[in-house]
Amino acid sequence: MLIELQSHSTVSDGQLEPAGVVEKAAEAGVTTLALSDHDAVAGVAEAAAAAERLGIELVPAIEVSCVHEFADDLHVCGYWVDLGTIAPACERAQHERVARAGEIVENLQREGFDIHLEDAVEEASGALSIGRPHIARAAGAGEDMGPFFEEYLVPGAKAFVPRRWPTAAQAVELIHGAGGVAVVAHPYWDISEPAKVGELIRALGVDGIEAFYPSHTKEQTAHLLSLCDELNLVPTGSSDYHGPTHKTFSRFGAYDTYGLGEPQLPPPPLP
Repeated sequence: MLIELQSHSTVSDGQLEPAGVVEKAAEAGVTTLALSDHDAVAGVAEAAAAAERLGIELVPAIEVSCVHEFADDLHVCGYWVDLGTIAPACERAQHERVARAGEIVENLQREGFDIHLEDAVEEASGALSIGRPHIARAAGAGEDMGPFFEEYLVPGAKAFVPRRWPTAAQAVELIHGAGGVAVVAHPYWDISEPAKVGELIRALGVDGIEAFYPSHTKEQTAHLLSLCDELNLVPTGSSDYHGPTHKTFSRFGAYDTYGLGEPQLPPPPLP
């Protein structure tokens, strides 16, 4: 079994259409997949149809971008969400994203960049979840966007605008309200200090932790698994697939279990 509980399509910041993501997953031997586009579920139906054709279990999912005192850009995945129930939150999040993008573009203009919001929207190619990568490409950041992000688009940088809604607690509430299971995504990607990671997870009332992740070290993975044991949470895993030529997340099966355990699929909540 190869469980992959995060992947992204052109509905957000991925490179492939939803069905294309599922096809790549099948080629890689994935048996259980979640298409977890940022603040959007519009691709789930297409992915589910492709998954049925290819014999993959497809979990209806979303990755909610949120804010917390420990991180300006935290992520909580929701699995088994009711798509209709979560849709209004997606719509609000997309409006928030566009407004934030407009503010970032204005900041970049003040820094001397010849860029307009329409340019970023065009880079998103109709994606429902416009994000900082789309803005960076519109500003001419090139393939390696790291230096551009560091100078302009990360917290404290010249053009950065913080996220305002939802908070991490609200994100968990939205997922639970849609009948879903809430899992903190890649905690050590967003927060570096183990004490803060533990404090965050204990406070949020989530159902699981994404313990297995490409950038997690053996020590970080062991810590997250110990939290799962302590708090009776489900350990999940993903390679966070974004597309075949993505600089960081270009393949399935990229996470290491370090022999410490195996990722699990959170069961759907009881009716």
